[in-house]
Amino acid sequence: MAVELLDIIVRVGLVLATTFLFGIVFLTYLRVKNRKLLFLSAGFGVFFINDAVTIPELFYNFVITENVHLLIHLLALSFILLGTLKD
Repeated sequence: MAVELLDIIVRVGLVLATTFLFGIVFLTYLRVKNRKLLFLSAGFGVFFINDAVTIPELFYNFVITENVHLLIHLLALSFILLGTLKD
């Protein structure tokens, strides 16, 4: 199974981008300590974990189905929505 270089670059780029967003929101939560930022950081944390899991999929023979990815995205977007609508 040959892994294309573009797949690796895109997935590593997604992990770096979500790490950056999660880091900013989580550090803001640590400074302010309110529930709104807690939900936002939880949502970006779920996105980060989802993106970090996709990298080993390139090299090993386990694959998360598309439905599970959609469920994870729904969970993360729900946390972000709750954080946005809080207050």
